[in-house]
Order: sequence, then C-alpha cells, then structure tokens
Amino acid sequence: MNYQLNTELIKSKMLQKGYSITKLASISQISKSTAARAIKGQGNQRPQTIYKISKSLDIDTKDIIL
Repeated sequence: MNYQLNTELIKSKMLQKGYSITKLASISQISKSTAARAIKGQGNQRPQTIYKISKSLDIDTKDIIL
C-alpha cells in the first residue's frame, strides 16, 4: 500500500520543535535518508516509519496520511 504523507504538516511540526532532519531521524530511530524522503514526499513509507515520525512529532498518525 502506498501512503501519501502530509509533508507540510511534518515540516511545520519540525519547525515548531526546532528539529532538523538529523534530529527527527535520531528521535524517530529511522535513517536520515528515510526521514529526508518522507519530508520530501518521496518513496513509499512503511507504516512503522510513519508511526515513528508521527510519534516523535506528537501528531496523530492519521493526520499525516493524506
């Protein structure tokens, strides 16, 4: 299944929290390249990755999936 992410919401939350891609990757326990692809809306993100990103940004998972 291919998930389209709300990249604007992710970027907005990252800005609010002062997270860089490196910081998001570290907190989410995902690779930096995976975090960068998710932020750019590239590739197919696994459900586990989407969950980790949403949890690290304090967003409901359903809110970052379009």
